[in-house]
Formats: sequence, structure tokens, C-alpha cells
Amino acid sequence: MKEKLRNQMLSLRERHHSSGGHVHCIAIMDRFLRLPEFISAKCVLLYASKGSEVHTDGIIQSALSLGKKVGLPVTIKEKKELEIYELKSIEELSEGAFGILEPPRAADRRIMPSQVDLAVVPGISFDRRGHRIGYGMGYYDSLLSKMKAVKVGLAYQMQIVRQIPNEPHDIAVDLIVTESETIFCSGEKKESMPFRVAVLASGRGSDFQSIIDAKARGELAGVEIVGLITDNPAAMAIKRAQDAGIPYFAISYSSREELDDKIKATLDSLKPDLVVLAGYMKIIKSRELLSAYRGKIINIHPSLLPKYPGAHAQRDAFEAGEKVSGYTIHFVDETLDGGPIIYQEKVDISDCKSAEEVASKILQREHVGLPKVVGMFARGEIKPGMQSAL
Repeated sequence: MKEKLRNQMLSLRERHHSSGGHVHCIAIMDRFLRLPEFISAKCVLLYASKGSEVHTDGIIQSALSLGKKVGLPVTIKEKKELEIYELKSIEELSEGAFGILEPPRAADRRIMPSQVDLAVVPGISFDRRGHRIGYGMGYYDSLLSKMKAVKVGLAYQMQIVRQIPNEPHDIAVDLIVTESETIFCSGEKKESMPFRVAVLASGRGSDFQSIIDAKARGELAGVEIVGLITDNPAAMAIKRAQDAGIPYFAISYSSREELDDKIKATLDSLKPDLVVLAGYMKIIKSRELLSAYRGKIINIHPSLLPKYPGAHAQRDAFEAGEKVSGYTIHFVDETLDGGPIIYQEKVDISDCKSAEEVASKILQREHVGLPKVVGMFARGEIKPGMQSAL
């Protein structure tokens, strides 16, 4: 996934740069030079830009003019790492590894990572958490892991994407400077990212509506409902999505395999933190889909599981003469309504005269419990794979 995104964004950046986007370099430089972190820094790690990267020559010259100690990386191919050497004049730069301009590699000019106050990091793409896609060789991550310096990315606004896959060894930046904004990725000014929820529904969508209503009441602060996915183009849930201004995706398909594949592709584009099956009447069979979103897909089922799994739970409970039933919210796995239980609520159905009355009574409580659980996920009180019977 990273390699695909790297190639896509590199192509987009080159197109943006060559079609006039490079004019934004001046605004980026001006915003960077006014950063308190830059103004107070005595030793700054910069890099010589190449190709469609944001131009850094003006920043290098300004830092030198201000009397700062300026270091640039030198690539040591045999060690697959970077070393930092002081640059005293732009004229000292000469072509090094990978065609990148480098300072003289002189022992008396060596700067140790611990000496750097502010490190400027190149990248093909960034997300607002500070994760970046570089050129895939890991040189910078290795260097940055040795630093306590504030780390800054320079990027065009078009290089900022919703989310970049990250691994434990990846080092995030603290700030990103674009022509439009300074993005704070850590510290007190760090942006709070919305908790993204996607909903799957097949019919009326009343459970879906309960999430919409809870958000409107202010009970789901920080939650963003990013889309409704349905296998039924006539589902009333679509109207609910339209009324709330939520994107919807009615999937046409000729086989169950195609349906699951299209659901995964849609979820991949929405990048949800949580997927809620709210009256979705198909069993997800795709191992690829379940694996990709394991621990992030939950389902609400109208019975006290493990009793009465399947499509007719309310009728089954009524016909069995149950006095108490309820609903269950659980993680979705390969089994039928058998994933780990997150939340259950008992509902007294002893006075119900029909299965329809049972269904209605349980549904009323679902509309309270489902938004509650979504909110707990958003606040981090329930995490993927956690069982939490409340």
C-alpha cells in the first residue's frame, strides 16, 4: 500500500510542481522562517531540494545569513545511513549520492545528531499525524531516531493526505509547513483527529439514525460519520444519509464475492476507524475484508448472544417463551454472530403479545446503546479486540 501511495503522490507532486505549483515555495519558506522553533534554533538540519520537492535554497541561505549552524545530510551508501556535515556557503554544495547536492565531507565539519535543534525532513507525502512517506530507503528514519530535535516537514498542501500507513520504526514529524497552514502533529497544539465511522445498513436504517441523532445532540463529540454503505439501492437508510449530508454508496453486485470486494474497496477509500453494521443483512464472508478490518467491525444483534443468532432472533425469543431478551453489540469475525461480545443490555419482553412487539421494544433500547458504544470507541474506552460488557 505504501509503495502504491508513494508512486501516486510522487506523480501528483511532479505534475503540481511543473504546472506552476512551485510558486508556493515562497509562501512555505516565509511561513517556515517565522516559526518560533526556527527562530530559536542554533543548529538546523536542512536538505538540498531536488526535482519537484519544495525548494529549500532560500531557507538554507536565510539560515546562513542569520548566523545559524547549518547542517546538511551526506549519504553513506556503504552503511545505508546519513551523516550530517556543516555547510558554510551555498557554493560549497556538490553532487553526491542519488544526484543530491551535499556539503563537503570533512571531519572537522561533522555535526552529531544530538547537536541539532531543528531538523527539516523531506517527504513525498504527509498526513496530519506527522507520518510521512519518503523515498523508501529508511535513511531519514534511522537518522531521526537518534535526535531529540523538533522535526519539520515541508510540503505543498496537495501532499497532505488523510492517512499514511505507519510502522513502529517510522519517525513522525512534529510540524508540517505548507503554503496554507502550519500543521501541529505533536505537543499542546496538536490537532485532534476526528474518529471516522462508516455504517453498513440494508433497510430502514433506524440504528444508523440513532448515531446521526446522537451526534446532532452533541453526544458524539469528535465523531465523523464518513459514509453509509448499502447493498440495497431502495434502502430507507439512503434517505437518512441524504438528509444528514452523509455520503452514501449503494453497491451493485452480481455475486457475494463481488459485494464483499466492493465493500472493502469503499472502506479503503473512506479509511474509517470503526465500521458499524447497523441492520446489515448479509454475512461478510471475505477473509480479506475481515482481516483488513479485524477488531474494527462491530455488529448490533437483537438477542442476548449466544442465544438466538441469525436473522429471526426476536421471533425465536418470543416463540421460545422468553421473558427477558435484549441486544448484543459484538465484534465481527468469521462466525455467525459469534464474535467477541462488547456490550449487552437485557430487555423485559414478558408483556409482549407478538414477535413484532418484541422487536420494537428491543429496537428502542438499541437506539440508546449503539451510540453509547460508538462514543466509547471514539474516546478510546473500548479498543479493537477488547471485550467490555457494561
